[in-house]
Amino acid sequence: MEMSEDILPVLKPRPEARMAAVQALYQIEQGGSTADRVMRQFLDHRLSDTADIELFESLVTGTVKATAQLDQQIAPALSDKWRLDRIDATLRAILRCGVFEMTHAAETPARVLLDAYVDLAAAFFDDKEVAFINAVLDRLTRDIRPGSLAG
Repeated sequence: MEMSEDILPVLKPRPEARMAAVQALYQIEQGGSTADRVMRQFLDHRLSDTADIELFESLVTGTVKATAQLDQQIAPALSDKWRLDRIDATLRAILRCGVFEMTHAAETPARVLLDAYVDLAAAFFDDKEVAFINAVLDRLTRDIRPGSLAG
């Protein structure tokens, strides 16, 4: 079923780019398509004219290239109950994308990124998963950018 554009939620350029990046990462993992092919689909059919295309492309390509390293960063922040290979693929995509951006976008305040990815999780999940994303990204942010969440 096609949704008319007048009822679709309107997102600001950067939140739209992050949302699309998480969706693209999910699609890449689940569908086995290449990052280039999935990004082309998003650019041609799914992103609005106002989306931050540069951020979208950076998040997808960077996260895909750094997946193994990102997983090594994320794994110690998880409990035995929440092993990375056993959590929902969308949660994995949110964590990977969030950690990638936290690591590579020093110009964006840590609190802004943390809030952005918690809000993104809330678009997909209920309270339990949102709290999980908040706790894990908070812990990782304190490691990646020490002192950035103080106060």
